[in-house]
Amino acid sequence: MSKIKGFLTMLVLICISAGSTSAQSIYQLPPPPQPVLRPSGNTITVTSTANPKEEEEPEVEEDDIVRVSTNLITVPAEVVDRNGRYIGNLKKNDFRIFENGVEQELAYFAPVEQPFTVALLLDVSGSTQAQLQAIRSAANTFIKRLRPNDRLLLVSFDGKINVLTEAVTLTQLRQKRLRLDALNDGTLLYDTVGFTLNQRLASIQGRKAIVLLTDGVDSGSKQSHKQNLRDAEEANVVIYTVRYNTLPQLPQRLSQILNPKARAHVEARMIKEYAAGANYLQTLAEKTGGRLYHAETLSDVPNAFSAITEELGRQYSLGYYPKGSAKSGEKREIKVKTRLPSLVVRARPSYTATASISH
Repeated sequence: MSKIKGFLTMLVLICISAGSTSAQSIYQLPPPPQPVLRPSGNTITVTSTANPKEEEEPEVEEDDIVRVSTNLITVPAEVVDRNGRYIGNLKKNDFRIFENGVEQELAYFAPVEQPFTVALLLDVSGSTQAQLQAIRSAANTFIKRLRPNDRLLLVSFDGKINVLTEAVTLTQLRQKRLRLDALNDGTLLYDTVGFTLNQRLASIQGRKAIVLLTDGVDSGSKQSHKQNLRDAEEANVVIYTVRYNTLPQLPQRLSQILNPKARAHVEARMIKEYAAGANYLQTLAEKTGGRLYHAETLSDVPNAFSAITEELGRQYSLGYYPKGSAKSGEKREIKVKTRLPSLVVRARPSYTATASISH
């Protein structure tokens, strides 16, 4: 990740833009070729084009966030037996759901056969540019596992948020030509998560999920991770995070800092940011009923993506209108059970109320 820029003036970065080089660059390098995503079958193929045309992307402003409030609380859930095997033939009457210890009446139920809309968020910031092939391969693995009626929203991010395609089916995806913008400095992780939750998925009905591929370190976002976590608790979206480890690359990146004290200062700061990023990704998954997957290298990511698509395909969606009342911002505990004591339910543990509830 290009996280070190701006910490110290002694840190010299080679900045590359789509059509010009930065005044801080010590080498005059041509702009990198622009990857182009070409859907083929169920895969995305990356090719290159010269002299890419820079497209303007709107900045993500706090005032632009669209919040959709509803009293219907949707809870994605998966059910396994004591041996960890998925159970996929349950009916609405097999479930019981509780809020703050009070049993609720199920008003909505969707079995595992129901399609879902998934937003695949790919971190393509500075340190991943040499590994775009691996990222593309991982994305292909994910897309191959989608079912015909599932819909995909594909977003990449670095110093900009790039919506490669709105939510489309696989048939629609094959008809599109998708581009990855040239490298922009920064990593708008928090902004991208907030943008996807509030401006893309909020108005979409049905089962929804985010699959986020990143190392968890943010650089340049206007939103905070705390705001992201609040938004995630308010949204009916399950989030899976795939954390790939870029920490081993840090010594090489720090070697550009010649002053030992400056280098040690930046290293200490980055170590803290990596720890904060790991906690953020873990919490984001836990609060939404998803799961955190670890990938030491990008070659491990396809296996994580395969596990996520399998899990999404085995989920139930439960919905209820809460009894009683709740203040805006109040945290409400959720517990899902089945009427069969031998089964285990995995579901989001809570949500944050966004409006008064009274039934």
